[in-house]
Amino acid sequence: MDLAAPYAEHVAHLTAAYGRAAAAAGYDVVVVHAGRATLRDRFDDQHWPLRPTPAFAHWLPLAEPDACLVLVAGRRPRLLRPRIDDYWEAPPPPPPPWVLAQFDVEDGDPARATLPAGRRAVVSSAPAPWLDAGDADVNPAALIAGLDAVRTRKTAYERACLAEATRRAVRGHRRAVADFTAGDPSELALHLAYLDASGQDDVDTPYKNIVALGEHGAFLHYVTYQAQAPGRAAQSLLVDAGAQCHGYASDITRTTVRGHGADVDLFRALVERVDAYQQALIRQIQPGLPYEELHDRSHELLAEALVDLEIGRGSAEALVARGVTRALYPHGLGHSLGIQVHDVGMKPSAPRADNPWLRNTSTIEVGQVFTIEPGCYVIEALLAPLRADDRRGLLDWDAVAALGRFGGVRIEDNIAVTADGIVDLTRDAFAAA
Repeated sequence: MDLAAPYAEHVAHLTAAYGRAAAAAGYDVVVVHAGRATLRDRFDDQHWPLRPTPAFAHWLPLAEPDACLVLVAGRRPRLLRPRIDDYWEAPPPPPPPWVLAQFDVEDGDPARATLPAGRRAVVSSAPAPWLDAGDADVNPAALIAGLDAVRTRKTAYERACLAEATRRAVRGHRRAVADFTAGDPSELALHLAYLDASGQDDVDTPYKNIVALGEHGAFLHYVTYQAQAPGRAAQSLLVDAGAQCHGYASDITRTTVRGHGADVDLFRALVERVDAYQQALIRQIQPGLPYEELHDRSHELLAEALVDLEIGRGSAEALVARGVTRALYPHGLGHSLGIQVHDVGMKPSAPRADNPWLRNTSTIEVGQVFTIEPGCYVIEALLAPLRADDRRGLLDWDAVAALGRFGGVRIEDNIAVTADGIVDLTRDAFAAA
């Protein structure tokens, strides 16, 4: 994958865009700091591996504590790299030569570097003391808002990294499903198999993998892997896991069913319907459509599936209007994707009160990359209010109980909105694999 040319265009784009954002916020100089290694615990002397400040990672894949970018409008970006002389820890791998070629690189102590005159701003997740001192403003709100907006529309380089991160994650998903289908692995074994197939250590994943067998699939962020194999009674597997490429994250979920029997067949039918209506939603994506409308449509399609499968009673309209679908599907349809798994800039306003967990309230535009991830779960804490009031008759509770041992279903794809149309990075990666 030759990224040299698109990366050069990416840096040129950021140079201009950050210059405009700085000028709008009233700054002459912007120092983007990579951050500092963070102690695992205040009583310990071990550090977590550095996760660079997202604004720094937006520019280049370099995980060196206290590295800095110095940005001045009209000038070539300047990269300050501290000299690392440490025999306790190996240095992070250097970025490719085509990355460093886009910067004026200075090796040495950034604290001793001379910064340009003018009004200065520092962007950092954990500023160094020497950056906190002086007249610089640290993470000023107006500037951060402008920089976040830049990240909502991905360059060709970013889309290429996201596509490669998706391909890496697909290798892990395929391995986990193959192991689950063929044998009786534990959640921990499936997690480790995913890491092996996707070529990652646990700390390299963009988020902690969700690997849930059976009823554990009802926990939306289940990361407490069981080390003991559950036996063939566990007939469902939900894996929500991604990978990274040059700091860009993928985020994919698949739900797999094995075995036969009335309960298994009902859950398999639900998985197939969620998969089908997830694809129907993706076909409806177009620039100018408010993302929250797509989220609302996902509830309508879930309600139709519940009625068709005789899990829901009454009309699909009633299941949505009375909050039944929101008890079964409590999270948002998706979120922006980029340097951060839940990337910034695409929640310009709060969602409606009935969509409290929706992370994307933008109007869809060319350049955006986001997830589409509808689901359906048996979560007793959310279903209990329905059992207790006049909505009880809107569900077949025997069917709900039958589905309970499978936890839930979620199907998640990574979607790029391009000038040439909608690209499903996830389905393309599965098809190529």
